[in-house]
Amino acid sequence: MSMTTGETIRRIRQSIGMTQADLGALLHFTQPAISQLEHDGPASYDLRVLRRVAIALQVPLALLAAESDEEADVRRRQFFKTGAVGVATAVGGNKRQEIASSASYEPKVGATDVERIAKSIDKIHELQLMAGGDRLCEIASNEVRYVEQLLDGGSYSDKVGKALTSAGAEMMTAAGWVHYDAGRWKDAKRYYADAAQAATVSGDGIAAAHTWINACLLSYREGSRPKEGVQLAQAAQLAARREGGPKLRALAAIREAEALSVIGDRSAMVGAVNRAHRAYESTRGHDPAYLVHLPEAQLSGLTGLAFMRLGDHNEAAVYLRSAIDGTAAYPREQTAWQVRLAENYVQAGAIADGCGVLIENFAGISKVASTRLQTTLTEIADELRQHVAVAEVREFFGLWTAR
Repeated sequence: MSMTTGETIRRIRQSIGMTQADLGALLHFTQPAISQLEHDGPASYDLRVLRRVAIALQVPLALLAAESDEEADVRRRQFFKTGAVGVATAVGGNKRQEIASSASYEPKVGATDVERIAKSIDKIHELQLMAGGDRLCEIASNEVRYVEQLLDGGSYSDKVGKALTSAGAEMMTAAGWVHYDAGRWKDAKRYYADAAQAATVSGDGIAAAHTWINACLLSYREGSRPKEGVQLAQAAQLAARREGGPKLRALAAIREAEALSVIGDRSAMVGAVNRAHRAYESTRGHDPAYLVHLPEAQLSGLTGLAFMRLGDHNEAAVYLRSAIDGTAAYPREQTAWQVRLAENYVQAGAIADGCGVLIENFAGISKVASTRLQTTLTEIADELRQHVAVAEVREFFGLWTAR
């Protein structure tokens, strides 16, 4: 059973040692009003109240939207339709104070709201690096709906509207990525399509580039359209050329290299790899916050994947080991590259070496929260079943079956 918004607020409040009276003092609500909020009273569907609660508890707004996607969506849409807040027992004693509703209510959206959305985007990217996409799908979906509600029902200036649309595009791209990582590719494709449209409407080349960088993955990694992947990566580079920073341009170029490796064009792939590393060392342009700290190890890992697809497993191993060494600060990312290194060795026929990587790092590998990576592990295990005569394979399966 899904945790409701009220229950989520209660659990967070209790976990930090805060009483209902303490929270009420921060929000200028009485203790009974907080009690009603935690029992899913009308205020728990008021985005303005939830935003204030999130600030008071110092948590992302998305964490308070803990109901199922469908139920949360219906109730929040109903709130925007009716404007019914109904916060019971407001400040000043037990006298019930009803806040007037209006069918024409439009929430006022300002620059501060856009800034908060941008911080939520950064947080989703940070959490994805640490925990994987599987645990973030509902949070990201709720955030997208929140932005869409502001766009559809809010009141804002042209300047704020443009910034809000750009932020919406980035939030949709973030949602697409965590759904992709969770193996929900149809949902990812839908989010990327919506993000591309929003980025185009706002004229935001950086947001458009980011969307196309991620969308091209669906073409050449999980799909059968590597030429489309090349085109999308090239479009991303064009969109990022004027304002995009070095990390964004580098990421777009390395995605092109990956797509070219699927096609089998080694010469063009090496050219794209070189372009990516030159871009990374540049100082021109502006990178969005979530890319500012993109490690060079990420480029190394993606370069390794490109060489692996070409069948150059020795070169791939060099780059993948560099990626592992360079991502110690992000255990989940490091685990991902360990899985890919093992895959590379198995494809090369170095069965004992591949199993050695898996065995040495099995504690982290077996628990990595990513449907995409768990699928890769299962595929590796299926391949290893043909080599049970190898001692390392038997040791790996001993761990695999006991997990």
